[in-house]
Amino acid sequence: VCSGAPSAARSEQTRHVAGLLRHAAQGVALTSRPLFAGVNGLPWPEDELAQLWQACSLLRELRGDSHLAACAAAGLTRLEANILTELQVGFPRRSYTATRGWAPEAMDQAEAGMARRGLITGDALTGAGASLRADIEERTDRQLDPVIHAIGPYVETLIPLLDGWSAQVIEHG
Repeated sequence: VCSGAPSAARSEQTRHVAGLLRHAAQGVALTSRPLFAGVNGLPWPEDELAQLWQACSLLRELRGDSHLAACAAAGLTRLEANILTELQVGFPRRSYTATRGWAPEAMDQAEAGMARRGLITGDALTGAGASLRADIEERTDRQLDPVIHAIGPYVETLIPLLDGWSAQVIEHG
């Protein structure tokens, strides 16, 4: 992480980013966010890389819980949400959904119901399905507005920094 920076500077930068992300998440209600609440309840680690990992996990689970709430508000079942995501991303049919342990019969029924509602046709989203999926993303993002607001002016430098660190992690397997 932070290749090229001296070790002390790396540690301080990592600790600062972790603290900023943690602080930003603290203003969000735990209600109806079980995974976020679970990570939020963990003790804060002393090691700066563990702090960064935990802060990122906190925000990942917050977004995940918020996304599930948006899917439920849109009237989707868990299985339908999987199918909608799979088709929106462009994965081959059932390549993602089947990894979640759904029985083929359940997937058949969900797909048939979604086709009857005009959300999918064959292996693709309809206009209505794409619109619903976009609305779910917008509702999810709106639930994270308090976090972005809490990060404030740091967001412009934080995102490229985290993107760079992420690329380094991926590059090193």
